[in-house]
Amino acid sequence: MSNTYDNPSATAPTEVPPAAQLIKMAMGYQVTQVVGAVARLGLADKLAAGPRSSAELTSATGADPDGLVRLLRAATTVGLIVECEPDQFALTPVGACLASNAQPVSLRDLAIIYSAPGVWLPFGCLFDAVMTGRPTAAAALGMGIWDYYQANSEEGTTFSRAMEGISASVSAEVAACCDVTRFTRIVDIGGNYGALLVDLLKAAPQATGVLFDRPEVIAEARPAITACGLAERVELVGGDFLTEVPPGGDLYVLKSVLHNWDDAHALRILANCHRAARPGSTLLVVEGVVPTEPEPSPLHLFNLFMLVLVGGRERTREQHQTLLETVGYRLERVLPAPAGAFSRVSLLEAHRS
Repeated sequence: MSNTYDNPSATAPTEVPPAAQLIKMAMGYQVTQVVGAVARLGLADKLAAGPRSSAELTSATGADPDGLVRLLRAATTVGLIVECEPDQFALTPVGACLASNAQPVSLRDLAIIYSAPGVWLPFGCLFDAVMTGRPTAAAALGMGIWDYYQANSEEGTTFSRAMEGISASVSAEVAACCDVTRFTRIVDIGGNYGALLVDLLKAAPQATGVLFDRPEVIAEARPAITACGLAERVELVGGDFLTEVPPGGDLYVLKSVLHNWDDAHALRILANCHRAARPGSTLLVVEGVVPTEPEPSPLHLFNLFMLVLVGGRERTREQHQTLLETVGYRLERVLPAPAGAFSRVSLLEAHRS
């Protein structure tokens, strides 16, 4: 049977009317929850070997049969799953990104976090954040986001794994962009489980490293560092970078840290790094750089994300430079974002006098 995709004489599909586009945008919250539910049920893993029926998937997940069929068919509508024949469901390439072993990185944890209460509830109060200029996490969750993740350890661990997955997806490219062979002590501030530090140390075999993060994160990072064979070269330190950071490094790294904070707190973090670092040392800031030209950018959406959750912000090059210079750093260069799935970050290299 012919269709419009294999019949060149068929009438081309008409452009989607603006009203239909708007309705699709307004219903975007449903897509977020469909993706999150597919991720939480582990459907990508369960479909990895090939198509399965809804009855098989019901048995594998313990979900309500009718509810699961509705979810599966909704997932076909948004492109995660395809119904290749009646009641036989298979993954699409997009859906396969939710598999636990997806390459180059699994997005399962990220999908769960975006649809879980810690992010979902504060973003439901976006209007309030826009009107007040303040984050909504405390009002929506009863506490700030970091306290919430500490109190809800399962969700907090999923968040840490999601952030580590993103970090791992760009860490090799970041390490390749910088000549780190001249450094002897690399201090990764807020480095989560150490994905970036591991790649930097691989590129700098003469160096030792310090992984610094909250004590509960460091406890979970220890097995990952050991598994990489770097336990002898990495010092694991728990603490609060708003108070102090480990001293004596000749390269300090801040990846996706400063955007979590307003300018006053970002200055405290940078000042602590400056105070702890050796004279003549280097600071590598890995962050988004918001374009100053009027152009669409995913960073504009992420800028709202930071406002709602933590009261932080994405910054322009000039805003980054002002923060750095205020505490005594000199911005030397900004390297473009490395290629990859999460390429919204750039590399800002600054030197301490």
